[in-house]
Amino acid sequence: MELFEEILKFSVGGLTVVGIVVFLGKLILTKSSDLLIENHKNRLAISKTEHQVKFTKLHTERGEIIKQIYQDFYELEKKLEHMTTLFQGPEWRTEKVRDQDAIDKYRETCETLEKNRIYFTEDLCNQLASSLESYSDIINQMLTAKNKAKYESDGTGYRFPEGQGSLELWMDAEKKTKNEIRNLRLELAKVFRELIGV
Repeated sequence: MELFEEILKFSVGGLTVVGIVVFLGKLILTKSSDLLIENHKNRLAISKTEHQVKFTKLHTERGEIIKQIYQDFYELEKKLEHMTTLFQGPEWRTEKVRDQDAIDKYRETCETLEKNRIYFTEDLCNQLASSLESYSDIINQMLTAKNKAKYESDGTGYRFPEGQGSLELWMDAEKKTKNEIRNLRLELAKVFRELIGV
């Protein structure tokens, strides 16, 4: 019986020790896994915050670029209006400041677009480039009108074969600037509003 009691004591003592070891092992594993999970959650939260900051900064930067491009289109439209207005007087044939202002603003707008293509879809870039071509066409039309006016006023009475004289070209350029160019800019305004979420 004594042997039985000793075996029983030893078994109970061993089971108790094993139970304590298992309990402590489970506790340690639970706490360490909780710490690992918490650490992982913290890293995810930090990563999420970094992503939000980068996205917000990118969105803000894109908004500034959209603003700049729209302002460039508006200013270019105003330069074209100034270039094509019929209220210039007889020196319109030789006056170069208006032409150069429009050409410079056109180039500046093209450069701004090229520098910032990465912020826009290819379709929007194509739409912007197409709009700029329309602006360029007005500039070229006015330069052609001025060139024709020089020939028409030199006393030879020369008319160009296509039948459109300098005055007709000039009036057509002014009409296109007031209607088509303005409408192009307003269409771009709609697209830009969608991009910035207004």
